[in-house]
Amino acid sequence: MVGRQTVVTVVAGAVCLVIGGLVGHYYIKNLSSTDKEKIRVMEELVADKWDSESELNHKIMDSINRDNLRTNLKELSRLPHLAGTERDHQLARMIRDKFMEAGFDTADLVPYDVLLSRPNHTNPNLVTLEDGEGRVVFSSAYKEKLLLEEEDQPDSVHAFNGFTPAGEVRTESGRGLVYANYARVEDFDRLEELNVSVRGCVVIARYGKIFRGNKLVHAEKRGAIGLILFSDPNDVALEGQEKEAVYPNTWWLPGSGIERGSTFLISGDPLTPGWPSTAQAYRLKIEDIDLHKIPCQPIGYDDARVILGKIGGTPAPSDAWKGGLAGVEYNLGPELKNQFSSYILRLSTHNVFQVYRSYNVIGTIRGKIEPDRYIMIGNHRDSWVYGASDPSSGTAQMLETARAFGQLISSVGWRPRRTLVFCSWGAEEYGLIGSTEWVEEHVNKLQERAVMYLNTDTCAAGPIINVPSSPLLWDPLTTIMKLVPGVRDGATLYDEWRADYAAQNRNQTSPEMRTLGSGSDYDAFYFLCGIPCVDLRFRRDKNKYDISRFPAYHSGYDTFYMVDKNIDPGFRIHQGCSRIASLLLKYFADSLILPYSLQHLPKVMQKTLDVFRESGKRDKLMKICGKYSVLEESLENFTDAVTTFVRHLEEERLKNLDPVSIRAINDQMMKIEQVFILPIGLPGRPNVRHAVFAPSQFDYYSTSCFPGITDLLYGMEDLSGRDRLMREDQIKRHVSDLTIMIQRASSYLRDFHVI
Repeated sequence: MVGRQTVVTVVAGAVCLVIGGLVGHYYIKNLSSTDKEKIRVMEELVADKWDSESELNHKIMDSINRDNLRTNLKELSRLPHLAGTERDHQLARMIRDKFMEAGFDTADLVPYDVLLSRPNHTNPNLVTLEDGEGRVVFSSAYKEKLLLEEEDQPDSVHAFNGFTPAGEVRTESGRGLVYANYARVEDFDRLEELNVSVRGCVVIARYGKIFRGNKLVHAEKRGAIGLILFSDPNDVALEGQEKEAVYPNTWWLPGSGIERGSTFLISGDPLTPGWPSTAQAYRLKIEDIDLHKIPCQPIGYDDARVILGKIGGTPAPSDAWKGGLAGVEYNLGPELKNQFSSYILRLSTHNVFQVYRSYNVIGTIRGKIEPDRYIMIGNHRDSWVYGASDPSSGTAQMLETARAFGQLISSVGWRPRRTLVFCSWGAEEYGLIGSTEWVEEHVNKLQERAVMYLNTDTCAAGPIINVPSSPLLWDPLTTIMKLVPGVRDGATLYDEWRADYAAQNRNQTSPEMRTLGSGSDYDAFYFLCGIPCVDLRFRRDKNKYDISRFPAYHSGYDTFYMVDKNIDPGFRIHQGCSRIASLLLKYFADSLILPYSLQHLPKVMQKTLDVFRESGKRDKLMKICGKYSVLEESLENFTDAVTTFVRHLEEERLKNLDPVSIRAINDQMMKIEQVFILPIGLPGRPNVRHAVFAPSQFDYYSTSCFPGITDLLYGMEDLSGRDRLMREDQIKRHVSDLTIMIQRASSYLRDFHVI
């Protein structure tokens, strides 16, 4: 990150040069009003308002009000607001109005007509067990038990998995049901090793570890005819399943809680892949979309206990396959126990696909000096049911952040150097649809003008800050965390973060940043456009509970009561989230030199190549493609280019910087990751274009560096003949692509006049 003192020194020098030149000709006392205006303009052009107006940084942080945050969350989560429903539209209009009340320059509703799916409320999705005489002896619940009076809302959507088809499948009598742990690749591989085939069977698996859509893909590929998903107590009820141990008394999930969620693996409207869903857009037919082919249905762990308890066959291979349901062996099947040899299981889903209108809300505060440079913040608005934590805790803080900036404008006349853009996205839960459509509509403008995007999906799901991001944002985030008071007992958020990290990693005292996987609205900004992004969240404490998600995730129990009483009483977490968002936005909006941490980019890339070497992947790559060593050399050169760029920026080139040079330097840093955007997309994944950082192909939530190489090497040992030769050719081509892009990145950082 560029040295702040150096920047201030240069700014002062530049202003002195301008003033000195004018003084030499006219003397200060004889300056005309025109010349005085020139001096004022020059001072503004080279002013670093982040440093010179530091008192405003404290002012905005102090203005973040916990009562306002609580009020915002209560209204946002008062009623269910599934994407495309009237309540969703009401909240969009409310957010637009609040932006305008805050003093924004613009606030607009942006509509898209997109494909969504919903369950049939008159014909619920069910999992049933029938005895040998055809009598239904068990039927699953399709919504949660009512535990609080205010949760009795008729608009609560029944439990279902988005973008899964309607269908009915059944097992054979006494067999055809397989338990597959978390339905990961390694779980299905283990089943094969144990001679447990899922072909022609219904699979039941635990939520967690990986994205649910990947679970369904894995089950389909192994020949399953249906999938049942459930949240196991070992993941969502670690302190007991009794009434006093779960919601509403604690944050743990009761047995009737059901996680809803989409299974779509591609972001955006399925009908308009790669293009925005505007009125003029060409739309595919539903039958031409690559959607899942087998039915899938989520259930609660009370119902899962009944089903799992009847499975016999092969025992669980280890304790790692066993969950927290007392009295359940977690047998693998596919046979049922002898006493249930006449039973069949029937999975019936009645989901309906339909085009609905969904709105984004886009608000702006116009920048005074560089209005064509965008500092962006966003969160989705829609939820599966009440969505108090996910996503409304993020929207509650975004509204308070908007109010705080508006107060700065009205009270002291502040205006950012660069434009602030606030975004409320629609239909995120179905597959990041609202944000993806908007990015697809404005992709050229965003790649030219966007400085960074801050995503703030789930601000309050626990007390631990979590900020996966582009490496360019790692140092700025650390800087801001050191300014913001802690939300627990620490002096600052950074102190709390460092203490938490040290508790998890005994040999490390400095927290390690992570890059981005997918799963929220930064996806299109980063993986499609190469715009630096951060996903700001507060998550569960993994030192206490090593679980994948907060327990009420996507269920009917993610309510205002849950957050207010069990997750963030007093709303200190919300306040910390809003403070860090506000300061990070202002840091990038008002700094003269954009405060990127460029040096981390080649370091992360090199770290991955080191892992390739240690794991033996480099040896495999060298056998296939001898030019892989050229890629390694290119990365060494890129590392040198970044080191030289940063050093010159801090020590030499700043000495004579003028406003035009400052702008050019900022653009070099701002667009450096765009060099790694592969126009045709990754091999087999045209919708993912970032060739250095992207979601794992086998878990949409996790991240991968050089994902194309990892994807292409996967399963190589199983290929032979023509298939293997084709895969090797793909690897050679992709290594060539990466090498050229890295070379371009080195060239991009050279002095302006050098092509």
